[in-house]
Amino acid sequence: MSSPEFRVGQLIPLRFKEREVTAIVIDPNGLGAGKPTIGLGFRGMDRHIGVPQQTLSDRVTEIEGIKYLEVPSKSRFRVTEIPGEDGNLYLTIEAADWVALASDWAKEPGKLRKPARDGLIDFLAWFAAEGIYAQAYTFLKRTYTRQDDEALRQWLMSRELGKSHRKDWSWEVKEKDPKSRYGYWTNYVYQGLFEMNATEMKEAWERPVSGSAKIARNYIPQAIGVEAVAYCEKMVAQVDFDDLYAAHEEAIRLTRIKYARYFPASR
Repeated sequence: MSSPEFRVGQLIPLRFKEREVTAIVIDPNGLGAGKPTIGLGFRGMDRHIGVPQQTLSDRVTEIEGIKYLEVPSKSRFRVTEIPGEDGNLYLTIEAADWVALASDWAKEPGKLRKPARDGLIDFLAWFAAEGIYAQAYTFLKRTYTRQDDEALRQWLMSRELGKSHRKDWSWEVKEKDPKSRYGYWTNYVYQGLFEMNATEMKEAWERPVSGSAKIARNYIPQAIGVEAVAYCEKMVAQVDFDDLYAAHEEAIRLTRIKYARYFPASR
């Protein structure tokens, strides 16, 4: 499943806009075959955003087995714990998520002191997710191709579009399920698409190298998976059935047709 060229935990020393940063490979095929997703660890990023590493660590919480960093606005950002090739354990956040985190935290700083607030603003002026990925891919592959750029931009766009589609989906659940079982319907989507619930699939993305036959059979790059989930939730809102079960079944069917080459055919 993994590209022999890239490895989970592989460290990528980069010099970006006169600053040095160490990135780490999260998933060797996260954006598609041979296109890794990369994270930036608390260690090192603390000085770039002006927020102490201990403050970042203290804000990490675990929900259904998945770690998140929660900022004062209550927004949460996925944290992946990865053993680096240097023997150190890294708490990392995907590179593009650092922009959203810094922006959110700067708008609602809570008890952050002024130097840290200023650090977040300075970081936003310096950092660009596309640039970090371009530097990382150039380091790893000795090139950054147009295909790499298009895959990255499509992934970033799908993440943003997914937020608005999820609002429409959430409204459907709120209006048509008397118990508003968001977790139940989220798992319904994941089970229908990946034959695993949301926690299992997210764990597969967090630990892409696994001997599990089930994970191997159902593995799909995170970039494609996130896009497919967003598409499925959009379809639930668009079909607008009164019966939520029927709406989700139809949305899952349509999504599996659109992304047929990625999904197992057993369902």
